[in-house]
Amino acid sequence: MIKNKKNIVLILIVIFALSGCTLSLKRKIPVTNQNSSELNGNSQIEPRTLSEKLAAQSKIKKFNNYDELKEYLENNTAGSVSYGYGFGVARNDIMTEKAVAPTVSPGSGFGSLGMAVSDMKAEESAQSINAVQSSNDYSKTNVQVEGVDEADIIKTDGSYIYAVAKNDLYIVKANPADQVEIISKIEFKVRPSDIYINGNYLVIYGDDNAIYDDGLYKSFRRRSNFVFLKVFDISDRKNPKQIRDLDIEGNIADSRMIGDYVYFVTNNYNFYYIADEPVVPRLIDNGKVLPNVCADNVKCFAPAVYYFDMPYDSYNFTTITAINIKDAAATVNGEVYILSGNQNMYVSQNNIYITYTKYISEYELRMEVMKEIVLPKLPGKDQEKIKKIEETENYILSSSEKMAKIANIIERYLSTLNDDEQNKIENELATKIKAKYQDISKELEKTVIHKIAINKDKLEYKAGGEVTGSVLNQFSMDEADGKFRIATTKNRSWSQYMDEKETKSYSNLYVFDESLKVIGALENLAPGERIYSVRFMQNRAYLVTFLQTDPLFVIDLSNPQNPKVLGELKIPGFSNYLHPYDDNILIGFGKDTGQNEWGGTVTKGLKLSLFDVSDVYKPKEIDTYIMGDMGSDSIVLNDHKALLFSKDKNLLVIPVSIRESTKANEWGKLVFSGAAVFKVDKNGFELKGKIDHSDGGRVSAEDYWGGYQYYDNTVKRSLYVDNNLYTFSNNYLKVNNLDDLQLIKNLPLEKKKAGSDSDFNIIN
Repeated sequence: MIKNKKNIVLILIVIFALSGCTLSLKRKIPVTNQNSSELNGNSQIEPRTLSEKLAAQSKIKKFNNYDELKEYLENNTAGSVSYGYGFGVARNDIMTEKAVAPTVSPGSGFGSLGMAVSDMKAEESAQSINAVQSSNDYSKTNVQVEGVDEADIIKTDGSYIYAVAKNDLYIVKANPADQVEIISKIEFKVRPSDIYINGNYLVIYGDDNAIYDDGLYKSFRRRSNFVFLKVFDISDRKNPKQIRDLDIEGNIADSRMIGDYVYFVTNNYNFYYIADEPVVPRLIDNGKVLPNVCADNVKCFAPAVYYFDMPYDSYNFTTITAINIKDAAATVNGEVYILSGNQNMYVSQNNIYITYTKYISEYELRMEVMKEIVLPKLPGKDQEKIKKIEETENYILSSSEKMAKIANIIERYLSTLNDDEQNKIENELATKIKAKYQDISKELEKTVIHKIAINKDKLEYKAGGEVTGSVLNQFSMDEADGKFRIATTKNRSWSQYMDEKETKSYSNLYVFDESLKVIGALENLAPGERIYSVRFMQNRAYLVTFLQTDPLFVIDLSNPQNPKVLGELKIPGFSNYLHPYDDNILIGFGKDTGQNEWGGTVTKGLKLSLFDVSDVYKPKEIDTYIMGDMGSDSIVLNDHKALLFSKDKNLLVIPVSIRESTKANEWGKLVFSGAAVFKVDKNGFELKGKIDHSDGGRVSAEDYWGGYQYYDNTVKRSLYVDNNLYTFSNNYLKVNNLDDLQLIKNLPLEKKKAGSDSDFNIIN
């Protein structure tokens, strides 16, 4: 019961001030492009209720032309309040607990103050380079989908190794192992992120921080970030030749390579339009901004633009481009989606799936009910004022300004009521909200999915769908036989209108048909826990959730309409990553756990697990291997591409930083940083040895890369060619024999700058 009539007034002021939705008698959607086509839904039906508004946010529309887009951006000012979560929808007192594994950033490593320069010939003939030994027995990047390559910092084709260390790209002759040497180096003004190799073509991309000093960039009034993508012809490895030079306005989101095409995704956060500037993100080709109007025999970039009916807090443009890496003259096709900035992406050989999480706040729910309760009680004059405020164009009054004005009207009315009348309104409000939660609770956190078909340079939006919960990473999604499968966590929520059981987190698995309609669902798995890793294999899904123990769920997907749990295994610890050994055995990698003196859960050393799922009803842990104590870490916990596995060679290599402690639940002292090499078979793990890049524990310079703090001696990747293991850090490329791990060659990565006397070819 409300004892002070000012309480409800203050509540309403907060509601109106913080919410981005409109409190209307009849909502007018401020869309001026009446001719724009809606791909999903009926554009003539205006959403009225909160449920309808939420549903409308998942229905995609397409601008017919750029004039419509310009008019839309000019007439619909984005909200001035940023809530930091989701898809432009306020989240306030309904809080969620995100699924973040309790790991620490990699970077604890030894180092080297100095390095030796290997002996190199001053000259090497093209004939000797072309005569390099080649191999068909070599490792590839650890990718999720066969035939869909993922960019990485190091690649091999069996003859050469291509590696990025800071601002330099090295091309290294891989064979024979005892004669490994750098053939050429390409120096960049800025640090590349990743590369692809496709026959005699090399693709490299990264954030283009150097463009800010370029005269062309200085002529732009919209000063956005840019990403560079360059293609080199490496048919002569000693003399790579750049054949394509692109700059794309935005930030790197993700990419894949299928066949001869790279599908590149960039985000423009808080994108804004300036008169007489391009209304879509710029594409610069060889120093020239491509026009958005296509004419005969003129290169252009004219992507279609899609959007949604929603109260955008900011316009985040997501651009997908299809780039032919072998034909430098080919047009770059693309599409632009006004989406959220927090996307995950899954790519099959035929489709790109982009997902984001949308949220609804308790304030919006209260406003929806308040509309039903309070507005009819207002004098007709006040109702008319509110109607006019809401119908005002957004470029005149922003959403927050409208809410402030409406709050003043409501406050004046409520101040005329006595305590009993205000108590009655609050009680009615609470009753109706609790009744509505049965219908709206699953809307509080939802993953929206967009399916885009890909075929060489053709991109085509296919369908959209949504499910309860949020996605952990790309491995939470999968496509098989035209069906899309996705695992989500509905994170813990807090609200005065929900009982304790409703607030707990839980996990779900959904199956969609080709039109992204849900045809099967398995919900409310592991109440109180969150997903830590997922792996889809054949007609099964393997889910690891965690609270205090690690439940591994085996889920049958053979009947898409009826997914069901077959078996469950609970063990200490959790797996951040699952990797198939074969159809019936899984490798899990994560952290061991224990309890502190208060009974709480603490993370300990690194943990390898071997799971036997041949009996799907009774999965079991065949073997485990624990490395180190609290504080031990590995890049693999966050980046699957750092793991090297070969079933044929019984080989598993993991970059690790090992800490050991003398007391329970104490942060350990660093004792090793490098690569741990295991023999793995169906019976378990055997540590073969460790490879160190620290020259016996010498200090190394720090290096920030990929969102984490490392050192120059941190082993980031490993690969094999024939019977030789190559480990890679900023300092070295080391070659060891796979049988006994004896060192064959230690190749320092030269740091000489262009223009200095160098023993190998430098390409600027």
